[in-house]
Amino acid sequence: MASEEIDLSLSLGCGDGSSKKTLTPPFSSPPIEPVQTNLLLMTKPIHVANPNLNPSFPSSSNNNIDPFLVSSSDDNNLPSVAAKVKGNVSTGASSTRRSRRASSNRRNRAEDETIPPPFPWATNKQATIHNQRYLLENNIYTITGTLHCKKCEQEFQLSLDLVEKAHDLRKFIYRKKDRMHDRAPAAWVNPVFPKCPLCGRENSTRPVLAKDKKEINWLFLLLSQMLGCCTLDHLKYFCMHNSNHRTGAKDRLLYLTYMELAKQLEPEWFDS
Repeated sequence: MASEEIDLSLSLGCGDGSSKKTLTPPFSSPPIEPVQTNLLLMTKPIHVANPNLNPSFPSSSNNNIDPFLVSSSDDNNLPSVAAKVKGNVSTGASSTRRSRRASSNRRNRAEDETIPPPFPWATNKQATIHNQRYLLENNIYTITGTLHCKKCEQEFQLSLDLVEKAHDLRKFIYRKKDRMHDRAPAAWVNPVFPKCPLCGRENSTRPVLAKDKKEINWLFLLLSQMLGCCTLDHLKYFCMHNSNHRTGAKDRLLYLTYMELAKQLEPEWFDS
């Protein structure tokens, strides 16, 4: 092994070529062939395994086809998507129509429902009174109602003359109707209440409203012009049973209630 070692020391001396030693590597490797680059390959597009970077466009085996010109499967589904949207809209519209029909049916059933008349001047339909002619023909001349005093906490009966109070109401409507603009005037919204005959306190009485809306004394509230004591819920109840619009401010519903009750009491007032 020692004899096979190669002397790698360098000599700086000058001499002829015979004194030079030829270095022979211990291993020989095959010659490396020069790499020839085909420039034509550089001009072609490089294709990756999945050239379709946008999932909405399918890949094409034909390299000459622009993937953006290939029809997408989502495009084919557009009519079905539109149909689904249209179906949802139609379903919502039909649901709204069904809800309106159901509400209308409930309102019609409520209007057709008959009840025992709570007062002699009330009919067997909710929130409806007899006209004045019927009442006079049946010897009903006095309308009574119950009031409560906030001062002495006592209740008492108040009697109203039918003909006199109906005449006062008619004069008030004819005097104010051009300035109402479908809104109840201040005298109806904030009425003046009668004095308590028990304690003598002014403006301390209020009409007693039945808990059951079917038993509200509508004619008494009309003739005493104290319908303003009704809550918004009471007024909506009345409008519902008389086919009137139930949305709006209280003065609007109060106006509709006064006008409807006045029509029921004296239909000829509104003939002209």
